[in-house]
Amino acid sequence: MNQAKGKILSNEEAKPGYYLMAIKCPPVARAAKPGQFLTVRCGNATEPLLRRPFGFHRINGDAFYILYKVLGKGTKALSSMKAGDAVDILGPLGNGFPWPKGKKDIVIVAGGIGVAPLAALAEKLLKDGKKDISVIIGARDRKSLLCREHFEGLGIKTMVATDDGSCGKKCFATDVLEELISVRRPFIPLIYACGPGPMIKAVAHVAKKRGLEAYGSFEEYIACGVGACLGCAIKTKSGYKLVCKDGPVFNLKEMIW
Repeated sequence: MNQAKGKILSNEEAKPGYYLMAIKCPPVARAAKPGQFLTVRCGNATEPLLRRPFGFHRINGDAFYILYKVLGKGTKALSSMKAGDAVDILGPLGNGFPWPKGKKDIVIVAGGIGVAPLAALAEKLLKDGKKDISVIIGARDRKSLLCREHFEGLGIKTMVATDDGSCGKKCFATDVLEELISVRRPFIPLIYACGPGPMIKAVAHVAKKRGLEAYGSFEEYIACGVGACLGCAIKTKSGYKLVCKDGPVFNLKEMIW
C-alpha cells in the first residue's frame, strides 16, 4: 500500500454522468492487480472528509484508469478536475481476483458501473494467454451501458442485457449467463462478477446450481479502506469479513445471503 500523489492525465465524460480518468502514479500502478482498489481524496482535507474508493479500471505501466459515476459531492468534485491536476491516492488496497489454474473457459459478468474493475481483469487474462473469455454486461438501458466497445475491441465475445431491451436482450445479465451455460455443453466456466448486490447473489445461485467456481467483487460502502472503521463488514460462512481488507473479491460459495 502506498500513499502517493498522482497526476491526472485526462478526465473525460465517457457517457452522460460517467467519467473516465487516467492517472499517472508509478508506485501505485506498478503494484496494482485486477480486482484491487484505491481511495482518492476528492477535495481538501475536510470537504468531503472521506476519501472515495474506486476499482482499477485499467492498468497500464506507470498509469491507471478509474471509471466512475457522478453520485455526490466527492465524485462531482472529481469530475471537475483537469489534466495536470494532482490527486492524493492511497493504494492498491484489498485483494484482487484469484487467477485461473490450467485451461479454463472464463465468463465475466458485469452489472452497471460494476463493469469498471472487470476491464483490467480481461486485459490481464488475455495478456496471460487466456483466450476462451466471454463477457456479459447488464445495464438499465442503452444510455447506461458501459465498456461494450472496449471488450469487443479486445476481441472478446460480448453479450448485452438491458432492463428495457433498448440494447441487447431484454433480461438480466444472469439470464444470459444461464442461457450460455445451457447452450454450450460441456461448459464448465470459471465466473468473475461485479455489480449490484442482487446481481451478485443471482450469480452465486447460478454457480451453486451448476457446481461452478465463481468470484464476486462487492460494492459495499467503504469509508477508511484499510479495515480500521469496520464499516464494510459482510457475513460469510467463516464469520464476518471486511470488504476493504478481506475483499473486495470473495469466493461466492463462502457468502451468506
